Amino acid sequence: MNRIPWRLVGYVLAAVLALAALNHFAGFVPFTPQWSAKRAEAKADRLEGQVSTLERQATGQAEISTAVERHYSRETIIREGTSEAIAQARSAPDAATPLDPMRADRLRAADQWLCKASPSLCADSNPSGSRSDAMPTAGPAG
Repeated sequence: MNRIPWRLVGYVLAAVLALAALNHFAGFVPFTPQWSAKRAEAKADRLEGQVSTLERQATGQAEISTAVERHYSRETIIREGTSEAIAQARSAPDAATPLDPMRADRLRAADQWLCKASPSLCADSNPSGSRSDAMPTAGPAG
């Protein structure tokens, strides 16, 4: 009958466990392949986080750029329309006709309200410095 040498099985098992323990702890010993692999994995995780952050920043910058571009194109359209309206008003046949004081006040209040809504589009054309907080209501035309 073949007898299993239990002492040899014990030595083999102890050697396998010792090799597994060495492999596990080799990740903590500098300049071993396991240590290098753990460092590379940690570096890859860190770089993935940085890439994700940079992607979010780039997306945010693109949205800001689009919003700024949209704002300036709207501002350009409004400035051009305002310039055209001023030129038409000055060259109109009734440009020299005096306005009724109530109508002039309503127009001035509307201008002030628009300038308050978008101050970057208005020159400081209000010498009195007063501004109306509410949009003027339409009254009888005068």
